[in-house]
Amino acid sequence: MAGRLPPRHNWVQAEEILLISVLKSMVESRLWTTGSGHFRPGYLRYLKRIIDNDFPDAAIEEWHIEAKIKKWRRTCFIIVNLLDHPRFEWNASQNMVVAEDDVWTVFLQVSLNKVLLNFFKNQTIICS
Repeated sequence: MAGRLPPRHNWVQAEEILLISVLKSMVESRLWTTGSGHFRPGYLRYLKRIIDNDFPDAAIEEWHIEAKIKKWRRTCFIIVNLLDHPRFEWNASQNMVVAEDDVWTVFLQVSLNKVLLNFFKNQTIICS
């Protein structure tokens, strides 16, 4: 059917661990990366082939892998930006960003104000 989204894949931990392991080895070997730090063409096909070998019944497609990598990038970007702010810290035992409640409250208020400001700044106002 046209217009239908393909089914999502619910990753299990073993699949994610394999994907991370293979991605790390690809970066370390430098065979799959360019000078600018991007992966060479065909890397998704390569990852899919490796995952299919270990998880033949998972039905993971290249776009599932690409979506997982994009999600990890967004999450990493958020964490790095939080850690750039003073009073936010990384708790290694819990694997999460921590801060006092008042710090979170102020951060969220400022962030919401920035989002709203950018939203309204980019709107075209039509008045009669």
